[in-house]
Amino acid sequence: MRLPIINYQDLFKFLILAISFVSSSHVFGQYQVKALIKKHQIPESKLSIILEDTESDRRLIEINPRTSRSPGSVTKLFTAFAAMDLLDKRFQWKTEAYIDQKFKNKKKIDHLLIVGGGDPNFSIGDLEDLVSEIREKGIDEISDGIYLDLSFFKQRKNSTGSFDQSPMRPYNTMHSSLIINSNKMDLNFSINPKTKKIDISPLFLPDGIKIQNNLSIGPGDCRNFRSQVSFREQLRKKILTIVIDGLFPAACSEIDHDLAITKTEHYFFGAFKKIWLDSGGKLNGYFKRKRKSNKSLLIADIYSNDLDSALRLMLKESDNLTARNIFLSLTGDSIRKEYRNTRKSLYESMKGNNIDWHYQNFIENGSGLSRKTSLRPESIMSLIEKIDQDKKYSEIKTMLPISGIDGTLKNIYRSNLLLGQMKLKTGTLNGVRCLAGYISTASGKNYRFLFMHNNFDDHDYELQSFTEELLSMIVMEKLSS
Repeated sequence: MRLPIINYQDLFKFLILAISFVSSSHVFGQYQVKALIKKHQIPESKLSIILEDTESDRRLIEINPRTSRSPGSVTKLFTAFAAMDLLDKRFQWKTEAYIDQKFKNKKKIDHLLIVGGGDPNFSIGDLEDLVSEIREKGIDEISDGIYLDLSFFKQRKNSTGSFDQSPMRPYNTMHSSLIINSNKMDLNFSINPKTKKIDISPLFLPDGIKIQNNLSIGPGDCRNFRSQVSFREQLRKKILTIVIDGLFPAACSEIDHDLAITKTEHYFFGAFKKIWLDSGGKLNGYFKRKRKSNKSLLIADIYSNDLDSALRLMLKESDNLTARNIFLSLTGDSIRKEYRNTRKSLYESMKGNNIDWHYQNFIENGSGLSRKTSLRPESIMSLIEKIDQDKKYSEIKTMLPISGIDGTLKNIYRSNLLLGQMKLKTGTLNGVRCLAGYISTASGKNYRFLFMHNNFDDHDYELQSFTEELLSMIVMEKLSS
């Protein structure tokens, strides 16, 4: 039998065409997106973009899916997923108050011990409720200050200014076993029409904290207020002074601005003392760190809101403190709450749920406020797929910011075309812009989407206009073969 003669040149051409067809059917929007990248003069090497059809799982765009990048606050998706996997849905943090047993049923005690349980959202209202519970036990006077047990988290803290030398910015607030109002002070700045000077009014001013107002009225734009004004702290003789220098723009009638106190224990003590005195109680002394002993008698406790509430705040508003405290709580009660143990728990959660977890992935603190955190785009897309396909985690989708409506997307993507069409977790640092989540088109098709841009060099291109155009193409279904 005579075998047919094979034309290897024609066979090679056929194979090339077949591979090209498969490739184009796999990422059929690639050509238009690459053209858009060139139009905006963005180096393709600085980008990773993945788009998938949720119905068919077909990948429509795939650019640099295996290049590890800094994800910014997109990291919080992993923190949220691990929390829903590892913690009970009814999980709550608890803040407790104790006295020494020998002072049971007495109106005057030497010390009150407050044990922090890691609640990142313990509020002024919560502290008022705790004080009310203590006072209901008949205690009127604390003669020698309060003890603070901060042993819930074992992880040592970095300086709040270690990330960007802006220690009093709220996003830099570090994890803490016991923290009040996220360490924030909400201030109102206004020009007094009579004195022509700047009035500064705090929403809540703890005992032992003072404001030194060195502001003067000058030129400037309201939007640039923060760049014209500086804040610093001075702690002397148990008094913390917030020194405010700079120029308040004459064009502004008033401005609301928050800052974060870095002296966490002093802030907590001052808030407690003010509320205690306002309740009619007496309090002498200051605070000391001390751990609970077997002689401690529980007299009051306050539970946080449920886990879903904390996850929603973390994802919608990208709250870093909440993310840090959730991350450190992932290990449960049996293991020391420090980063190395938490990372192990999170990594095991990813692998146990068949997330495409690469060995080079690294999450530093769960918030994304990090120059060390690095993730592969494929791993992030794998997580987005799991959230989309598994009912246990689908609630995460409802917690994401909605374009032009709420959270970190409230003031962007507000065009008629994009408004309400996207649920995306944002990630923003200097040199980092990321989006991860879900997009609905004008006709009702649904996509999974990941966009990552890392460029730490000076550059002239405008990234926002590129992302607006890219997202508009997706929503209008303008990507085709």
